[in-house]
Amino acid sequence: MLNIGNVIVVKNVDRDIYRRVKSVAALKGYTLGRALTEAMKLWLLINEATSRDYLEYLSCREKSERKLKEIQEKYGEKFKGKYVIICDGELIKICGNEDEAFMVAGKSNAKQCIIARLGEVTKEHKVEMSMGILS
Repeated sequence: MLNIGNVIVVKNVDRDIYRRVKSVAALKGYTLGRALTEAMKLWLLINEATSRDYLEYLSCREKSERKLKEIQEKYGEKFKGKYVIICDGELIKICGNEDEAFMVAGKSNAKQCIIARLGEVTKEHKVEMSMGILS
């Protein structure tokens, strides 16, 4: 991008998209600059929010994995075969069966949950929960 005062030159813009934006902007009484500024603000809003949410998800997952390791070491043998629910790095509950564990996790408002069977090697499965993915 080249910036000369108020003039900005952008390379590799799709000509058809450019023409469509220019036409719609003119129909709305916008300058092309105003239309592009609004489009860029929207792009930033979408992409910054998505990036922030993903980074928060990764942080929660890391905390949950550490908590699972701690609980497996501390309670794995004592509660062998039971299911642990860890959401956003916090122990939520230890359940007697898998169905109960999924129901408890599904009711949480957490960004990320782990359900694991205590005393056993953890296998990863992705489960769709509403609008997100639970691992």
